[in-house]
Amino acid sequence: MKNADETVRSSLTQQKDTAASSLGSFAGALRKAARESDGGEGTAAHMAEWAADGLERVSSTLRTKDLNGMVREVESFARSQPVAFFVCAAAAGFLATRFLKAGSRDSQPHRQTDFTSMTGV
Repeated sequence: MKNADETVRSSLTQQKDTAASSLGSFAGALRKAARESDGGEGTAAHMAEWAADGLERVSSTLRTKDLNGMVREVESFARSQPVAFFVCAAAAGFLATRFLKAGSRDSQPHRQTDFTSMTGV
């Protein structure tokens, strides 16, 4: 049983590190796009910069925190702010579902309907 726990922890740690790297890369790309659009001025550019800052903070936290510490922080937040935790969990689930659905649609080949076979013409 201990070997299975270690395997799961190792896998989760690897996924955490991969997620941190991906978020950091995405934040960098978002920041670059914000600076290139409208010369970095305008509401959209400022929103993109703000989002990039947030993503970089999350990426940094994922890189520096160990798995047990992160679990303890989430548990503490859930106990102290149950409604906010529920809303965040629901939003994360919704976004994850949308992301997965969008990814599965892109990977499926697009079929064109052959109307001649349907109409017999």
